Amino acid sequence: MCFVAGMVSAQDPQIEIVAEQEEVIVGQPYILRVKVLVPTFMPKPPVFPTFEVPGLIVRLPERSTSPVSERIEGETWAGVQRTYRIYPMQAGVTEIPEQQLSIVYKDTQTNEDVPLSVPVPATTITAIVPEGASDLDPLILANGLSIEQTWQGGEEELAVGDAVVRSLDITISGTSALFIPPLLESASSEEPPASSAEGAETETETETESAATFAPYPEDAVVTEIMERGVMSGARTETVSYIAQSGGTAVFPDITLQWYNLVSEEIEEITLPGLTVTVAQPPKERTPIDPRAAIKWVLVFVLAVVVAWVAYRFVYPIARPRLQRLQERYAASPIAAHRLAEKKAAAKDLNGLFFALEQRSVRGVAPGEDLETAITALGRTLYRESGSNGSSSHQWQIIQRSLRKERRALIFRHHAGTATKLPPLNPFV
Repeated sequence: MCFVAGMVSAQDPQIEIVAEQEEVIVGQPYILRVKVLVPTFMPKPPVFPTFEVPGLIVRLPERSTSPVSERIEGETWAGVQRTYRIYPMQAGVTEIPEQQLSIVYKDTQTNEDVPLSVPVPATTITAIVPEGASDLDPLILANGLSIEQTWQGGEEELAVGDAVVRSLDITISGTSALFIPPLLESASSEEPPASSAEGAETETETETESAATFAPYPEDAVVTEIMERGVMSGARTETVSYIAQSGGTAVFPDITLQWYNLVSEEIEEITLPGLTVTVAQPPKERTPIDPRAAIKWVLVFVLAVVVAWVAYRFVYPIARPRLQRLQERYAASPIAAHRLAEKKAAAKDLNGLFFALEQRSVRGVAPGEDLETAITALGRTLYRESGSNGSSSHQWQIIQRSLRKERRALIFRHHAGTATKLPPLNPFV
């Protein structure tokens, strides 16, 4: 690409923009040169455009701006040239919108300062990925890449509160260190360090041992860039401290990173070994006894003992005769005999049932018609017809239902048109 401005007259400044290539590999420099020439001189340095847009890294190497001169129509023109190195961060076409270049130069006739602003037309940068690197994620294209890993702590058994520190020093050449992804991802403080194929940290539970948990405390990554003889290189340093939260065993996994070597045109892989650490189980803390609470419960216990002794010594002798009378009254009531009949029917004790019903009749409650019919049917089944267990069981069920029905009728008895309430159920039986 070549663009020339300032050709209105022979004495107008000339601005030339030249790109060295049509397309560039992702992460490699797209070289763009901007040259300004005037017939006299510039009392102020020109204000060059930045060309900075999202998705591009723009760098000005050492001596990127230098004076130039050219012979134009037999005269020597002076000027300045700036060389940009633009690194696309992703594949595809990135458009740089129109920008302005401003200069001030001396007029050839009046020797006055003449300001001039020239629009630099929009341009596009096409970034490509080598065929062999199309499947890489993250995409790292470089001339060289090396990683040095260091561990602090974890070689011996740790205690809760101790730290394991993992540090990575990554060096890259042939591109910017900004293309290096974070390799030590930090997880939340409530979870153990998380692991993934991208290289985040983790602790892994085992089937036979309890899993130790760690809280990650990452430091801010340090990224540096170096431009030497027009070649970009850099470094990234990451450090994460993991504080043991509980006892057990934890496994910090291996980290694997793939990158494309632009020199050999092959994918290379770097594996950083993980580490297995053991954290001792902390001793169980015993909750100290609160003296005030202890005294309070002792007083409650003593008071309960005193109340029980007073009740047994003084209240119970007074209440005992009344309790006995209540028990005797209940035992002599029809409802007590009826309760006995229900128990005997549930136990399928026919003789016991006859005795209980006889006692109930003596106390003024005769069997109802349904109950007498059921008892007669049961006797016929057992003694006259030699009935099966199934038939007798059915008759017992009928008897039980009849007794439950009569129990409700016993709640109130009617004598001479006046309802008389029976004694309540015995709370002592």
